[in-house]
Amino acid sequence: MKKIILSAMFIGLTLSVTAQDTPTADAIIDKYLNAIGGKDAIAKIEDMTIGTTSETQRGTMEMEVKIKKPNKFSSVIYMMGNEVMRSTSDGSKVATVSGFGGNTNERTAEGKDAIAMILQNVPFPELLYAEYGVQKTVLGKEALDGKDAWKVEIAIPEGRKWNEFFDVESGLKVKRMANMEGMRPGGGQRPEGQQPPSGGGNGPGGGQRGGMRGGMGGGMMNATLSNYKEIKDGFGVKIPFTREQGNAQFSSKAEVSSVKVNKGIKDNTFTIK
Repeated sequence: MKKIILSAMFIGLTLSVTAQDTPTADAIIDKYLNAIGGKDAIAKIEDMTIGTTSETQRGTMEMEVKIKKPNKFSSVIYMMGNEVMRSTSDGSKVATVSGFGGNTNERTAEGKDAIAMILQNVPFPELLYAEYGVQKTVLGKEALDGKDAWKVEIAIPEGRKWNEFFDVESGLKVKRMANMEGMRPGGGQRPEGQQPPSGGGNGPGGGQRGGMRGGMGGGMMNATLSNYKEIKDGFGVKIPFTREQGNAQFSSKAEVSSVKVNKGIKDNTFTIK
């Protein structure tokens, strides 16, 4: 009888210690924001233009992503010098025009589908979570490349879910994993296009998350974020300069080639016609 009681006490103590060792999702995200420069520094960034270059199975891909706080973005993707996709968000809707394979597709996402695309294309989506009622749940700890990372589920009310991974030691976001089943260019649920993706948002590949993957079919899309660096004239804020992403049908490695901050991007850049 004593052994049973002692065993029960040990199990209860173990569960208690484990629960105490697991931080809240808010604490994990706060550590990440501090690791990339802090909320005060991020708040000084009014707009950003990020250029990236990728080598893919389809050839060289270049992208220019323009972002204006709090939730506007415009991304253009070029393959071998030719524009193949353009996504624009006015902060409410997201319009995407794609021209892969000689076919032109136009789609506009609204409501929860647009919210998901916005969150996966702006560089600091965590600052919008409260506004959009995003739910965050810590799913546990996983090993990534020999290092422990917290796995956090991000869920839009009545919308899409995806998982983000934060390095336990550094606090940096190191991976995003999303189920892309049923995806089509321009999002929608048949669901939306991060990318994002983008990183996150989060640096290279903002528009790519909301765009390229739409033509890649379903399955799991993994995006690995690394090589965090301070951006020039960016108040000490860091973004990942390398983003590797892919699924069974497509993979790419994007490197940031340029970043411009607070250049006064005009609002008509984000007008949806």
